[in-house]
Amino acid sequence: MRGVRSALLGIVLASAFAGCSSSGCLDNGSSIPLAGFYSSATLQSIRLDSLEISGVGAPNDSVLMYPGANSQVYLPMNPDAESVTWLITYRYKALEAFGVTDMITLRYRALPYFASEACGAMYAYRVTGVEYSGNLIDSVALVDSLITNTDIERIKIFFRTEDAGEGDAQ
Repeated sequence: MRGVRSALLGIVLASAFAGCSSSGCLDNGSSIPLAGFYSSATLQSIRLDSLEISGVGAPNDSVLMYPGANSQVYLPMNPDAESVTWLITYRYKALEAFGVTDMITLRYRALPYFASEACGAMYAYRVTGVEYSGNLIDSVALVDSLITNTDIERIKIFFRTEDAGEGDAQ
């Protein structure tokens, strides 16, 4: 009888610890879209080292990415708003003196979403429109208009670049 109680106690404890584990939530804990940087000339992923990205109307309106060799960035959204704008400032020496910037605005609906017992509740976002300025941004593409906590690239930002065979631009 004592062995059965010990076995039952062991099963209950194992179940309790397994239920508290965060390993059941394999994606992000919130719905934050991942954006990737691409060359409009080659359509290949590129690393940019002179971008500063800050949120306008994003949570805390703070700098989201400082200059450094980056090929992707997470761009948070505000569940209390219907749009968010990100300001891209080019810190490359030849452009910084002229104050060249671009803006990307996403229009969306925030949707309450129960991901799972392990991940909990969060917002998903249905993107209804994309606007962008066209200084160095050639285009912006959405891989999927529904942004959830799945950790995949949902936004592709294509920058104007020259093909390596066409000149010295990087």
